[in-house]
Amino acid sequence: MSGSSGIRRRWVERGERRIADATRPALVRWEALSGPVQISITFPIVAVLLFLFHVVVFDLSAFRSFFYALFWGIPVTLVIAVATRNEAAKRARAREQQPPPE
Repeated sequence: MSGSSGIRRRWVERGERRIADATRPALVRWEALSGPVQISITFPIVAVLLFLFHVVVFDLSAFRSFFYALFWGIPVTLVIAVATRNEAAKRARAREQQPPPE
């Protein structure tokens, strides 16, 4: 039983590594954007997704869903902006602590 879980773990790690390698350039470009630019990009996307969520999942009217999307879009956008800054800072600290290659 532990043999199959070890194989599965290696496959998962390999898949995570491939995804990380493929998405790193986009992530670095995203983190390089200033906070206001990230917020201007994130808020409309979040608002549309929240609007659709309220209409489809909660079966609310479009009018009510619009205001819920605006209301909840603000904190969700701020959480995404803060999380982006925290992850960028965490990566920067990790680079500083890592010894340079010889």
